[in-house]
Amino acid sequence: MRPPRRSSAAFGLFAALLVAPAAAAAAPARSSAVALDRGSLVAYVADADNEALHRVDLVSGSVATTPLGCAPAEVLVLGEDRVAVSLRGCNEVQVLDLDAAGEGTVAARAVVPAEPWGLAQGPRGALLVTSAYGRALTALDGESLAERFSLRLPREPRGITVTPDGRRAFVTHAAGDALSVVDLDGGEAGEAPVVRAVRALGGSYRNRVDAMVGANTLHPTSSLAYAAVLNESGTRLFVPHLVVQNGESTTRIVAGGYGGVAIEEDTSVPTVAVLDVARERTLGVTDVAAQKNFVNIAANAFMGSAVAPAGSPARQPRAAAVLGDALFVVSHGTGELVELDARSLDPALAPRRVFPVGEGPSGIDVDPRTAIAVVWNQSSHDLSVVSLVSGAVDTLPVAVDPLREDLSRGRRLFHAEGDRRISRDGRACASCHPEGREDGLVWRLGDGPRQTMALAGRVERGPYGWHGMHAKLEDNIAETLTRLGGSGLPAEDLAALANYLREGLFVPRREVKDPGAEALVTRGRDLYTSEQLGCNGCHGLDHGTSDRVVHDVGSRAKDESHAAFRTPPLAMLEGSAPYFHDGRYPTLEALLDDNLDRMGQTSHLTSEDRAALLAFLRTL
Repeated sequence: MRPPRRSSAAFGLFAALLVAPAAAAAAPARSSAVALDRGSLVAYVADADNEALHRVDLVSGSVATTPLGCAPAEVLVLGEDRVAVSLRGCNEVQVLDLDAAGEGTVAARAVVPAEPWGLAQGPRGALLVTSAYGRALTALDGESLAERFSLRLPREPRGITVTPDGRRAFVTHAAGDALSVVDLDGGEAGEAPVVRAVRALGGSYRNRVDAMVGANTLHPTSSLAYAAVLNESGTRLFVPHLVVQNGESTTRIVAGGYGGVAIEEDTSVPTVAVLDVARERTLGVTDVAAQKNFVNIAANAFMGSAVAPAGSPARQPRAAAVLGDALFVVSHGTGELVELDARSLDPALAPRRVFPVGEGPSGIDVDPRTAIAVVWNQSSHDLSVVSLVSGAVDTLPVAVDPLREDLSRGRRLFHAEGDRRISRDGRACASCHPEGREDGLVWRLGDGPRQTMALAGRVERGPYGWHGMHAKLEDNIAETLTRLGGSGLPAEDLAALANYLREGLFVPRREVKDPGAEALVTRGRDLYTSEQLGCNGCHGLDHGTSDRVVHDVGSRAKDESHAAFRTPPLAMLEGSAPYFHDGRYPTLEALLDDNLDRMGQTSHLTSEDRAALLAFLRTL
């Protein structure tokens, strides 16, 4: 156990905790990187870097650690001394029982699709889990963790929130402008749950405000929706996310900028979608009746100012919580907890207070009895306890940083917001490359449309860029910072950032368990490596699935300045749609349909062989 380090300003906060009533509060319905057992004032922390679960006593500051053997994503309190943990590093969900010393033993475990992330309690005792890379929602029995059902979801599902009546689940996605809504009550006949996509994101209200005050910068697409949280009555759902201008709604093409807008303009802003849960409709666009008792910023004193409200700093909103009329969002890139007015039609436009916390905050929970917020800071490996009455912030050290110094520095740079050396408008590398992946967007640049490149598992060697212009990763990063309007990083920081991209990014494990599917994948691999198809020539399995050579495969679009493109590596291929440099193919099936023997001889494939090849490609 490690002794606590506390600020003297926060001493009164912990004195209040010592006399707080001991009546137990209901367990939260959803997970986060930190979760409170409110009855005992204990915080449970999912520490991915140290592959551990920490139990932190908020009164004494003592820390008990349970090694997990692989990286966790989030933790959910199931009851007194019992928690569930999603283990993204080994594709498992575990239920742990904690002893008197705070150390856990595994009571049940289950293998789920790749990269389990969010957890929530569902109807009839179910434990619901999202799988980020596996694109799935799995329902497990709350005691045995036997699988009840598994549903296919759109890409990058993350947070999950269940309505108070247990009939619906809302799932957020780190890419795209939609939520997945799952009808959990299959009816008396026990039909399989139904998944619906609700296009609720994209900053519609923010665009309305910008237009009314004369800013005239539209942000038509969105990403980074990691979490959603209900208000206390369950009638409103808040979804913090990032909206961007990628050039989709403009004809201006600026060679020196991203998104078809000059680098002098902001191309990304934080926003919060507010949904009417009953009608599954975003408030603040055209439905005036639904706006009762909400603050309409578009009609207030900002009218005619030609300057949009500054808004929230949380461009990377990794977690959120609600207490009364306040929405709390952790800002991963600025090391802050932001309090927003939950009565606003876009709370991101109505910040109240900003609390400095640790580095890389990634989880939050709140306790209404003591009026505190507890924030887990992933990069500094400490816990911030914030008094929502006095504003005092106390810091509890929890664990040490196991990363090499250069990797820690590279991670901080990768997620840093507001660093003008990186970008003029304050965006971070992680804004477009969440966790080293990509936002699924195609950007309008001077050379033509270009899809955001995935980085995780793909940058171990060069050349780099769509046209293979840079032999060194550091040079490619430097050129990207220039395009973002940043002043540039010194050589030491460039090296640290490059090392983090090569060594520090998480690559999920992809495993095929079903014997039938395994046979199909084996057949697909045989086809892939055969001389008849020729896929392995440019995308050699023994050479990182890329020959690193620039080829002209007839993919040049009208008015593009280049005809030849570097062979892209295929690591994490299924999770990096759309495909081609300009994102012209939304799925692997569409790409294969239009291949016309340009990249491997695939036109002669039977339907069975085509299915086998696709099955293999999805394992890369």
